[in-house]
Amino acid sequence: MSTSTLLASTGGAEGEAAAKILAVAVTLATVAIFVSAQILGEIAVRIGLPAVLGELIAGFIIGVSGVHLVMLGNGGQVADWAVMVVQLISGGDSATIRDIFAGPVRILIDDYAQIGVGVLLFKIGLEADLKELIKVGPQAASVAVAGVVLPFVAGFWGLTLLFQLGTIPAIFGGAALTATSIGITSRIMQDMGVLNTKEGQIILGAAVLDDILGIAILAVAVGIAEYGTVEIANVLGIIVSATLFVLGAIALNQVFGPRYINFLDKLNNPYSILVGAIVFLFLMATVAQTIGLEAILGCFAAGIVLGDTKATHALEQACEPLVALFATIFFVSIGAKTDLSVLNLANPESRDGLVIALFLTVVAIAGKLAAGYFVFTRDRVDRLAIGTGMIPRGEVGLVFAGLGAATGALSGSVNVAIVLMVIATTFVAPPLLRWVFTNQHKQLEIAP
Repeated sequence: MSTSTLLASTGGAEGEAAAKILAVAVTLATVAIFVSAQILGEIAVRIGLPAVLGELIAGFIIGVSGVHLVMLGNGGQVADWAVMVVQLISGGDSATIRDIFAGPVRILIDDYAQIGVGVLLFKIGLEADLKELIKVGPQAASVAVAGVVLPFVAGFWGLTLLFQLGTIPAIFGGAALTATSIGITSRIMQDMGVLNTKEGQIILGAAVLDDILGIAILAVAVGIAEYGTVEIANVLGIIVSATLFVLGAIALNQVFGPRYINFLDKLNNPYSILVGAIVFLFLMATVAQTIGLEAILGCFAAGIVLGDTKATHALEQACEPLVALFATIFFVSIGAKTDLSVLNLANPESRDGLVIALFLTVVAIAGKLAAGYFVFTRDRVDRLAIGTGMIPRGEVGLVFAGLGAATGALSGSVNVAIVLMVIATTFVAPPLLRWVFTNQHKQLEIAP
């Protein structure tokens, strides 16, 4: 009898045994995810790095590159010690335990991870301050467009011509280079007290636009991966649809968002705004899928629509626990799926993966630094500081890597190369930002 049949059973000893095994296995996996993420995240924060890097490393440790506890469809089997622990508690046979780890447990964790990326992108959309974006619109737009075009073109060109990758994985690789982590950059600038400077506002505005353009590119890349081929008509259709969808969300922010929030606010249920926002989130994700786009774009657009209203701050706070739970699972799952053994230096193919990672990292840093010099303004601004602020990919870059791997468009070495690029840019950004703003910015202020 298969595991699915056992779990579907409504009675009998076999059904009860399978249910008990499932409960123990899920508990073991989720406890490992959250405990390891908490420990490694705490270590990362204490040494001045984003917690998301600790969560990613936690995934390395408990996943296919480590102790083989969380195995998410990467071809391996759960570790013998994990089977023994579940067997000791539940009393089930090892074959059934392995089937449950490979089936229901994997599916459940993947589902939680997808909820995590949806809530995360919804929160990013909420944080997109459209009014501030309009104030520095021209300057931010010039930086954002350059920060998307330069690394994407250079990355796509290098991956196809230098490394002979196929068009679809090259698009994913180039798309991953376009992201900018608003959370990491804004937190660093806030701690330094430079968030409200001209440079800080341009960086934030450009980062918001980067997310809009980058997520649109991601939607295009996922759509292309689903078609299996690159057809100009399909690509143009997805680009136009994604652009109109985001523009429509910005328009709805003015005419629908405040009215919807006012309606929810009149209800007596104290959780009406949060519940109504989640309903709208699922609705926008469904609409996006219905018109041929990705659900993630709908989640992001839902945040834009409900952003800049009287309930925005409350929604951001309400989303924090959801992000802490589900987005943590998403970031740990990315690390758990990443097979670092493909970067074994003794293997020629692994050396190619490391070279690709180095290439992507150089392009990622150089592309954003160059974008800082595309700011069109007569004001005296520190262009190096602006470019430096655009470097970290952080959680946004991991979203690109995770979804690219989920579509099957990326080989193991390319996926690892993208993850290593994200890690490198996120590690290098904090000290660079601190150095630029404490040295270069001071020199600019005292210049005649």
